Amino acid sequence: MNKLTSSVSESITRDLALRIIRGELGVGMPIPGENELAQQYDASRTSVRNALQVLGAKGMLLIQAKRRSTVTPREQWSFLDAEVLSWLEDVGIESELVEQLMLTRLIFEPDVAAMAALNASGHDLAAIEGALETMQSGQKNNSAAQFESGDLAFHTAVLRACHNPFLASVGNALSAAMLLSFKQTLEDDLQLTQEAVLQHRDLLEAIRLKQPDAARQCMRNLLLSAAHKHIWREIPEKYQHFF
Repeated sequence: MNKLTSSVSESITRDLALRIIRGELGVGMPIPGENELAQQYDASRTSVRNALQVLGAKGMLLIQAKRRSTVTPREQWSFLDAEVLSWLEDVGIESELVEQLMLTRLIFEPDVAAMAALNASGHDLAAIEGALETMQSGQKNNSAAQFESGDLAFHTAVLRACHNPFLASVGNALSAAMLLSFKQTLEDDLQLTQEAVLQHRDLLEAIRLKQPDAARQCMRNLLLSAAHKHIWREIPEKYQHFF
């Protein structure tokens, strides 16, 4: 595929994805055929076919031989795919999805922190500390992008400190979702992130001192703090036994 075909295909992919997310192309609805879409987008059938294949691979379309592609239910979509998350964010991610994302992090990350406290090397600690410094610089410079970059690097470094290849694979899949989570819970005024910075520092120290229970609680505390500010005033009763 040449660059021009690739660019056209990516544009078609994104437009179709946004139409699906907005509900313009509803679940179970057959979408137009390749010839019709090629006319709509003034593109080649090859570009259209590539776009449909990408959306099929991301679980957003069911593609069957000699039949029109149909839109799949949302539970079949690849929600940990960076592009899918980007498209959802472009349309406007709903509060229920943000809640489910935070629940995923609360289920996963506290035990990751405990594992990191058991296995972190000096190199791991340096990486976690460096990420914390980036967060602090972002706060000082009032740079949301820098703060988010440091936050993602911090949680990624904690994950790597587990030295578990299976957890690392899960974490790689979650990284785009975590970045979206940071964006949803980041304070508009970065001067208000001081508590979050201190909570990350407490977590670093628990890992440095090889205190798994303390690390687990520190991670839970910082996630719940973000959730209380931006998602729940109180944890819904049906979830309380988890946390």
